[in-house]
Order: sequence, then C-alpha cells, then structure tokens
Amino acid sequence: MKKAVGKKAIRQRSAWLASMFGCAAFLLMAVKLYNVSVSSLLNNLLIALLVLGIIIASAASLVWLKSRLRKWRK
Repeated sequence: MKKAVGKKAIRQRSAWLASMFGCAAFLLMAVKLYNVSVSSLLNNLLIALLVLGIIIASAASLVWLKSRLRKWRK
C-alpha cells in the first residue's frame, strides 16, 4: 500500500482530525445537553467492543477451521 505524500496526506490528516473533533463535540453535547452519563457511554462502548471481539474471533476461528479442513483433504 502506498503512503500518501504531499498535499494529499495533509488533506487526509486534516479530515481525520476534523472528524475526531466532531465526534468529541458530539459526545460532549450528549453529556452536557442531554444529560447522558459518561458511565452509560463507556458501558455502551465496552459492549460494542466485546461484540466486535466476538465477531472477529468467530470469523478467525471459521477461517482456521476451513484451512484445517482443506489441509486434511489433501
């Protein structure tokens, strides 16, 4: 994969920073204006990360099983 250089890299980095600031502003707004507790946000993040981990582990185990079955048939 080629690394971005020059103006394109600066634009990509700027877009990434802008999206991170936008996300932080959205979360701060949720906490301040809508009285969403930080612990609730962290709990939801933890649940999402656990589900993502389960999905990735399931996919990895299926790929491993498929590769074992292919080697067994040869």
